[in-house]
Amino acid sequence: MSQRRTDHNNILVAALLAFLSSFLYSCDATKHLRENEYLLRSNTVHLQSENKIKHKAELKDNLARIIVQKPNKYTFGIPTKVWLYNIRYDKYQKDTTNFQIKSKTVEKPVVYDSSTLRRSAQNMKSYMVNQGYFYAHIDDTTKFKGKKAYVTYDVQTGTNYLLNKVNLDIDDSAITEIIRNNSKESALVKGTEFSMSQLETERSRITALLKNYGYYKFSQESITFVIDTLNKAYLQNAENPFASAVNAIEEQKKAEKPPLDVTMIIRAEDPSEYRKYVINRIIIMPDYEDRKDFRDSTMTVKNIDGVTFRYHHYYVRSRVILKHIYLEHGRIFSQNDLEQTQSKLTELGVFQTINIRFREDTSADNLLNCYILMNRTRRFDFSTNYEVSSGSTYFLGNTLSFSYRDKNLGKGANLLSISLTGGLETSYDENKADKIFDRFALLNRYYGINTSINFPKFLVPFSMKDASRRNLPRTIISLGTNFQDRINYFTLTNTTSSLIYNFRETREKTWDISPAFANVIRLPRIDDAFQARLDTNDFLRNSYRPTFIEGENLAFTYSDQEKKKGGSYSYLRLSFEEAGGLLQGINLLVPSLDSSYSQYTKYDFDARHYFKRRHSTTAFRFYGGIGIPYGQSNTLPYIKQYYAGGAYSIRGWRIRTLGPGSDSTGQANNNGFVDRTGDIKLEFNGEYRFDMLQLFTGAIKLNGAVFADAGNIWLARKSSDFPGGNFTFSTLGQDIAVSTGAGIRMDIAGFFVIRLDGAFPVKKPYVFNGNGGWVFNEIAFDNSTWRAHNIVVNIAIGYPF
Repeated sequence: MSQRRTDHNNILVAALLAFLSSFLYSCDATKHLRENEYLLRSNTVHLQSENKIKHKAELKDNLARIIVQKPNKYTFGIPTKVWLYNIRYDKYQKDTTNFQIKSKTVEKPVVYDSSTLRRSAQNMKSYMVNQGYFYAHIDDTTKFKGKKAYVTYDVQTGTNYLLNKVNLDIDDSAITEIIRNNSKESALVKGTEFSMSQLETERSRITALLKNYGYYKFSQESITFVIDTLNKAYLQNAENPFASAVNAIEEQKKAEKPPLDVTMIIRAEDPSEYRKYVINRIIIMPDYEDRKDFRDSTMTVKNIDGVTFRYHHYYVRSRVILKHIYLEHGRIFSQNDLEQTQSKLTELGVFQTINIRFREDTSADNLLNCYILMNRTRRFDFSTNYEVSSGSTYFLGNTLSFSYRDKNLGKGANLLSISLTGGLETSYDENKADKIFDRFALLNRYYGINTSINFPKFLVPFSMKDASRRNLPRTIISLGTNFQDRINYFTLTNTTSSLIYNFRETREKTWDISPAFANVIRLPRIDDAFQARLDTNDFLRNSYRPTFIEGENLAFTYSDQEKKKGGSYSYLRLSFEEAGGLLQGINLLVPSLDSSYSQYTKYDFDARHYFKRRHSTTAFRFYGGIGIPYGQSNTLPYIKQYYAGGAYSIRGWRIRTLGPGSDSTGQANNNGFVDRTGDIKLEFNGEYRFDMLQLFTGAIKLNGAVFADAGNIWLARKSSDFPGGNFTFSTLGQDIAVSTGAGIRMDIAGFFVIRLDGAFPVKKPYVFNGNGGWVFNEIAFDNSTWRAHNIVVNIAIGYPF
């Protein structure tokens, strides 16, 4: 019997080796190359400089991007797209316009072409000159290994220049004065490393600046620059100017960072570029269809505050539109006013396209008539969302939600949102019954309804006209109720309401002010077994009790993503929340008031940074929060407590199964109800995201990620029910949990991302092994028991942060 099993295993191993050999051969991208052909395997850029190079990685990435011939893409060292091409090699050779080739689902092997090296070197030389490295030198070398070619570009940067003086040569005194008065915002700053991109930035800045001062027809083509790299101090030989100039150039090459001067010249061929324009008539068409509308005499015409409205049907109230228009009759034309009007009208969410045009008025040579043409968007939206997950505390989780939106409630561009959500979590025990369906058991069910109305203004009992014009204000009123039934434990209902004022301080800064929110938490059912558990655990008893929450919230958000326009960017959110203070004051005046309300303060911060590269992003997040109960409360309410684990937190643990601190209570048994929460949370996440495949001409992108998560939750006060669960600096090193993993993300047309992440713990705070909880020595991917108890798979929508 043993011999038969051994023979059977040998056959399986031989079959597996045969399959791997066949697979690896089919993955060989060189198998169809001719005798003198080589596969371009890689391009490598080496930067060499005597001085420190700022943003060296970005510079290398940009140089690699302009190389003419690029190798095939590899996924984990395998040329997946070439492999798919070789499977149907003969077909693709004949059908070169095949959709799979055009959509880049497959790739033809890239055959090394030495004629492209010179063009690549020229591209690099031009790019380095544009970056201020006027004496850069590029060498290329090619090494051949078998049928593969490896190309290396050695870039000697030479010295780069420092900006010295900026001179102005402008034939209009008014424009000269404007530029001098706004010189603090100039992109040309003395002492900075010079690059040609600074000139383009300055040209765009000056053009935008002048357009904000009424110079509607000014063109950036009227701006030119002259660069003077010659340091006059080196011109010492007056008798021989040529020798003196050569000497100056050689001396500047030797200088570590030689200076240069820039002269900005403005010469307008068209005199109207120097003319300030004023807004005359403003015509708004809220339901514009086509150019025939300009001659349609059946359209309704209204004049309000000097603005003419023309429309087929009364779609949005005219006053609502007027509050979002910055352009005014009699006001000097401003590009900022134009962009703010475009932005504010877009924020209303009721127009599909917004086109703002200007025409010169024939009655005067400096008047502009403004036409704001808008197409209506669909008023009603319906959407559904389905999520599925599985874990160690449950076998299968399903969530289904329906959403309805009315984007123009009451013809005031008010957004009404209604969402219905329901879900189930089930367990599975293969030893429970013979029939497969009898092995499933319901663990948890939940459903809820939430509504909100979003008004494009501040709903306050006093005038805020100036703020309304500047800050894209919003008032959001919400109401909802959610029901949760933990089978054999409890039933919980949470009714919520809130009033939020949202506005932008600047393009990067946003404020959310909630002067009032309320939660009513009820537990209609508590099973006897769970009640017995509450009776012996003060923290749980205070968490799971009927309570009323009334409070205020303030949040500040900073994000420069829009400003960076696809580059690296940062995100920061700070929030403060207080509850119970107002009710305590009322209770002092009315002692008979029900005192079953919560009192606490909460402080949260969420800081992120995203390093964007051409084909990858490195993202970091640092999150922290603390809730401090006070007065008659000993703990935070259940819905306000912190938790860790899950698809959007520390992914090596299931949601609400980690912590608090190093407490190990219940970690050995994952089959029962576990909700591990705390008053304090710290979390750090790092993730490297990279491109893998593009399908259907980029409509579907398959991307990969590797990540690490660290952190935990803690109690603010020591509790005998959770040994090691309270926060102390002395045990912080032991208490931090760490997990790592990898994931695949499917980006569908940029609308949403389906994410599959697999993770496992590498440091368990509840393991006291003399090594701080690190468990690298226990990792055993080939062990089914280890995999079942450690690997966590998360399926989710969207990125974790």
